[in-house]
Amino acid sequence: MALRKRLFCDAKQPLLPCKTYAFGMQNNRFYNALIIRQLHNRYSSKKCLQFYCSFRASKV
Repeated sequence: MALRKRLFCDAKQPLLPCKTYAFGMQNNRFYNALIIRQLHNRYSSKKCLQFYCSFRASKV
C-alpha cells in the first residue's frame, strides 16, 4: 500500500526539517482513484440487481 501511495501522491515541501516529504490529501490521486472505483462498483452492482429483478418479474 505504501508503494502504491508513493506512485499516486504528489510530493509537497517538507513541513519539518527532519522530514523528507509530506503527502497532501487534496491532490491525492490514489484516493481519488479509489473513490471513483468504489462508486463505479456500486453503480454496476445496482444496475445488475435492477436487471435481475426486472427479468424475474417478467418471468412470473
